[in-house]
Amino acid sequence: MNGIFSDIRILDLSEGMAGSVATMVFADFGAEVIKVEPPTGDAHRQNPAWKQWNRGKKSIIIDLETPNGKQSLDQLIKGCDVLLHSFRPNRTSQLGLNYEDLKSLRPQLIYASLSGFGKFGPYKNYKPYEGIVAAKSGRFMSFAGQSRDQREGPHYSAVQVGSHGAGMALVRGVCAALLLRNQTGFGQEVETTIVQNMAQYDFRDVIIWQLMVTYPELFPEDPWGGLARQPTPGYMPIRTKDGKWIQLANILDRPFHASIRALGLDHIYAETRFATAPMLSADAADELREMILLSAQEKTMNEWMDLFVNVHTDVAAEPFMTAKEGLSHPQMVYNAHVQEVDDPEVGTMQQLGPLALLSDTPGEIMGPAPLLGANTDEVLKQNRPVSAVKNNDRIPTTPLPEYTLEGITVLDLASVIAGPLACTLLREMGARVIRIEPPDGDFGRKNQHGLLTQRTMAGTECISVDMKTPEGKRIVQELCSKADILVHNMRPGTTDRLGIGYEEVSKSNPGMIYVYAGGYGDSGPYSHRPAMHPIPGAICGGAMAQLGRDVLPSADTEMSMSELKDVARMLARANEGNPDPNSSMVISAACLLGLYARQRTGKGQYIVSTMIAANGYANADDFFDYSGKPKRSIPDGDGYGPNALYRLYKTSSGWIFLACPLEEEWPQLCSALGLDDLIEDERFKKSVYRLKNDETLIGILSETFASREASEWEATLSDLDIACVEAEDSGPYQFYANDPQVEANTFTVNVDSLKWGSFWRHSPVLKFSSTKSATGSAPLQGQHNESILRELGYSNIQIEDFQIKKILLSENL
Repeated sequence: MNGIFSDIRILDLSEGMAGSVATMVFADFGAEVIKVEPPTGDAHRQNPAWKQWNRGKKSIIIDLETPNGKQSLDQLIKGCDVLLHSFRPNRTSQLGLNYEDLKSLRPQLIYASLSGFGKFGPYKNYKPYEGIVAAKSGRFMSFAGQSRDQREGPHYSAVQVGSHGAGMALVRGVCAALLLRNQTGFGQEVETTIVQNMAQYDFRDVIIWQLMVTYPELFPEDPWGGLARQPTPGYMPIRTKDGKWIQLANILDRPFHASIRALGLDHIYAETRFATAPMLSADAADELREMILLSAQEKTMNEWMDLFVNVHTDVAAEPFMTAKEGLSHPQMVYNAHVQEVDDPEVGTMQQLGPLALLSDTPGEIMGPAPLLGANTDEVLKQNRPVSAVKNNDRIPTTPLPEYTLEGITVLDLASVIAGPLACTLLREMGARVIRIEPPDGDFGRKNQHGLLTQRTMAGTECISVDMKTPEGKRIVQELCSKADILVHNMRPGTTDRLGIGYEEVSKSNPGMIYVYAGGYGDSGPYSHRPAMHPIPGAICGGAMAQLGRDVLPSADTEMSMSELKDVARMLARANEGNPDPNSSMVISAACLLGLYARQRTGKGQYIVSTMIAANGYANADDFFDYSGKPKRSIPDGDGYGPNALYRLYKTSSGWIFLACPLEEEWPQLCSALGLDDLIEDERFKKSVYRLKNDETLIGILSETFASREASEWEATLSDLDIACVEAEDSGPYQFYANDPQVEANTFTVNVDSLKWGSFWRHSPVLKFSSTKSATGSAPLQGQHNESILRELGYSNIQIEDFQIKKILLSENL
């Protein structure tokens, strides 16, 4: 078997990062992926990242505007397993490519559709650019105040989290649909949107705004207040003796105290005001920040990193790197997260390795991206019978289950965000998720009254057990013997000491899909080190891209304490919370790869998913390199955007975001704005000239857009199919609470919480045409202790004894 999808054929009619990366993952694991392109080619071929996103695929040219072209596609559909597209709803209908149009050709077809804003509502036909979705849905407000002058209004977001999330959702959704098809014979449609996947990065806004009304004494402040505040001392970016910057990531007790020792600040513990560290008063925290910043300047970056890697190994810290620099990180190289690909046009490329490390059915890069139309004759002349794929042509005989992952049990032994959120995404697909918490509870329960858990544990069950006791260890081992998937992020060796390492678990449960969701991996030069979410953000280039151009002072610049703190604030804001959920998307996709492999082989296996690889994937628009590669297009230091044609503009009332990155869009924009004379202007005639004269073009467009209100510009330009939206400048809550697009597509769902009562939150990101998704609130700690133990066969007397001995813990309301 040459890859777990070796008998799967996928037609890729998508454009852009999300769909292309999704099908790249399938190609890496053996699928035959056929990129269907128009005669002029995929418009995104001009993007250097296209060569990475489309590696290992075949390219065919089909003109879907012609009867012959549509006939050729129909014939291909009859012999394929998956069709994945990113057409806007109006275009899908024009081409006759809706699911209802195609399932008669191939009832077993898995039809995966990706859009920016969903199939319904006023924005359904807006171009699905990441920036358009981020501006309209309030994502840009996550960075408001990041810049040095802390200007008001939305601030551009550089990492394409919506596209990353959507790509991984497509991997999960298609895998799950294939699993069901192989069991039942039924195909179905799988839908996701960029806006829904972007919503996964909001952990507080939409819920806090509701709880401010019902619980004003607990949530008295505007959640968007305090934008100028400093990072906690444990999460401080620090400047070294040689003028370079390192991200510290030590908010948990053990790494925090290790960092204090490494920085030579142990003396603080002799003083009462620091006795509660890392939890400190505002004044004590500010005093400690200054001590940390001063101490950091005593050694060079290399000296500090040598200490952190080889001496004070419990300290989580990494230099701030560009994506290009991150490619050479020792652990990236060790894990083969970066591999060489020989491209026929640019030569040797460094590219992301396969998504996760599967021990028994590993992925493999199958070759470079194809030249336009390189496989047209080969594919169109090939008469691939439907029966070429196992179980594809049989008549459905087994009814579909109610939920997509019904019957799958997941054990969540992870902590904080990355692992638990990944398991929650599996719960949304119908899996049963049992969360196993330590007696002192998960970190997510200890801040903002545990509100984080309403996202990271939504719909799951919870047992809180002391695994350091023989009885607690035995309970967890019994759960392991019955589960399908286990996810954990404990440091290497910890699970072995607890008696639930892979070797032990697989003896009693050979079908177990055992996923280690660590920061760096389970072996290698950095595997012994801790990694909280800012670490991969610093390594993989996301934070530096978000910071913007020309913000960091030069290495030889003398800086005052006030200046140090200001740059530290900007770096901390730039390295926001996205690295954790970036990892969640990949962990959950890796779980589905494991499930599919088990269906093919009959065996479970050990899987490693790392935060550093996941964040490389989140930065897949730049996480690659070759000789002559253009520099990453990152925003200006004030956070308006990368260039004049992909940028925020202030209008006479409000803000707009303009997205015209493709060459073909330039004359359309000029005509719409009454600036036809610019079309042939030598300064702007081609993209390379426009970039050289970017500031001049920004000035012209700024003056133009200042003449009318933002809502007018959106209405006028959208009618002409030019991507321009009024930017939401109050945060995501306003979009999800009031925008008609949300209601039209049911992008929110009501939940009932024992702790907080009723509220609404974002809906599941995947929609299946024939099976349901699941929702729910977070469990209380230990809420399901008794029901789970009874299921394992324990008596009421035994359970009561465990409670008395504090082997089982539970949270009281």
